[in-house]
Amino acid sequence: MLSRDPADPFGVSETVHVLIASASPAYARGLASFLDDGPLSPVVVHTIDVALTRAAEVEPALAVVDTRLGDGPGTELVAELLARVPGLRVLCAVHDEGPQAQVAALAAGACGVILTTWPRDLVAEAAADALRGVSRFEIGVVRSLADMARRSGAGEARLTDQERVVLRLMRQHLTYKEIAQRLGVSWHTVRTHAQSILRKSGVHSRRELDGWAARLDEREAA
Repeated sequence: MLSRDPADPFGVSETVHVLIASASPAYARGLASFLDDGPLSPVVVHTIDVALTRAAEVEPALAVVDTRLGDGPGTELVAELLARVPGLRVLCAVHDEGPQAQVAALAAGACGVILTTWPRDLVAEAAADALRGVSRFEIGVVRSLADMARRSGAGEARLTDQERVVLRLMRQHLTYKEIAQRLGVSWHTVRTHAQSILRKSGVHSRRELDGWAARLDEREAA
């Protein structure tokens, strides 16, 4: 619940969960210590799969998502969280202050970014703004996103949401049968998605797919 008390820096009057997602346990724990204050209750995760599970359990009001996660890019988690948790506010933790990282975060649906080098006071300020619904993007970043959308080629092959999920599980070296069991679909459906992923990536085997997926992560995190 939002608070009107100016003495409350986070603008909430009851305990709210903050999901913190990063591939780095040390960074995630550091962020948790920054935000373990007053009404905020941090929940630390390191992968997209675990983040989605925990988000369904605790229904966080805020998520802080590193661009680097254990099983995929942070921007993918941002989009999935926003689709599943109504009213969620998301900050992306980026590793440089260039406009490209901010544009990627904005395109995914984040309301702002924090730098991984920021101290406690700046992180807490960004979290407070996010919980109050204050966006922390510069107008130049918004314009860059619009320009990027206009320049993107309509014919570029992109993975569907379901293909991204299958790709993430393939990168965990699960078999098609194991993926099918995890998703509750048929083996044939998983194979169809996998064949589509291989076709769009331009590679010919699951071994080559890891390298392509890593490059895709880098582009989306940039």
